[in-house]
Amino acid sequence: FDDVAVGEKLDTTKNYCSDSDKLILEDVSGRMTLCNLGSEVIDSVVTGIVVAVKGILNEDGEFSVDKDGICFPNPPPQRALKLDSMASTGDLPNSKFVALVSGLGIGGKSADPLKLQLLSDYLTGHIAGSHQQLQRSIVRLLSVGNNLAEQFLPTDDASDPVLQDDQNRLVGPIRQLDLFLAEIATSIPVDVMPGNSDSMCTKTWPQQPIKRILLPQSSRCRNTFRSVTNPYEFTIGEAEVSFLGHSGQAISDLRQYTKGKSTIELLKSTIDWRHLCPTAPDTLPCFPLTEYDPFTLDKELPHVYFCGNQEKFETVRYQPLGSAESAVRIISVPDFDKTGTIVLVDINSPTLETFTFSFDS
Repeated sequence: FDDVAVGEKLDTTKNYCSDSDKLILEDVSGRMTLCNLGSEVIDSVVTGIVVAVKGILNEDGEFSVDKDGICFPNPPPQRALKLDSMASTGDLPNSKFVALVSGLGIGGKSADPLKLQLLSDYLTGHIAGSHQQLQRSIVRLLSVGNNLAEQFLPTDDASDPVLQDDQNRLVGPIRQLDLFLAEIATSIPVDVMPGNSDSMCTKTWPQQPIKRILLPQSSRCRNTFRSVTNPYEFTIGEAEVSFLGHSGQAISDLRQYTKGKSTIELLKSTIDWRHLCPTAPDTLPCFPLTEYDPFTLDKELPHVYFCGNQEKFETVRYQPLGSAESAVRIISVPDFDKTGTIVLVDINSPTLETFTFSFDS
């Protein structure tokens, strides 16, 4: 961080890995450099993870790691799904879907109002056609952050007055988001998470829910609208399917300190490390939490693990290291503003099958 001036915005797309990187093991007693490791290992781990290392101390005072000598914690237990309430894969009449959308980008230069209206009309049942059965099977919408395009004040000095035109420019997208969510919440339950570009809430993890006073129309739907945290965890359906995920900041941060890893591979790693964002608070800002770490996977393994605001849709059913029975459906949710795609998770499918649905204006 020596090359970053005070107040200057960090380049979150830059990769800080180099051929001279070394791994250092640290505990309460001190630090020790690890050697005899290949670049694929060095480029795939980050600061903040808990590991056990097997090897010997060499004459240079470095710890020579044995082959396959790095061990991660075993995964936590996973609650069994109630399979008697689940339908067979592909049985659409008995399927129930949770819709995941991220990166609405309302108020941005590339935002397409017609595409948003198509999404709203589809979810509220105003579009007829061959997909009506699928449409009626959607039981919840989860907006996974970046609901607004990033907004900036016209001046760097927060004490300067903001002109009326600038106020309208900043407030207009929030009103549009409120009306969009309120329209959908009259038909199905809606959960909305904050994201990195949502300027009406802090960017410090865990991000707190968007204030309901900023979304007055949506907040009138008391039984169907919820403003929630980021990361967010919930359970749904008769099968009691557990979801856990975030708006993507942790994965963006991990990309800066790893090489050649896709979103799915990084999500797999966080499961194996049992931590959603190990780089916090070093390079990902988070609240000073001294009593406990809310980002650890210490209680139970989720059935669905998702990450929003990614370049493309990806999914895999992953069996964590050290687990013979548990399996997690990992989902990379694409940016809706760029792709026009939402993700549907069938919570009545034994393997939690996942599909996409695209809206082209």
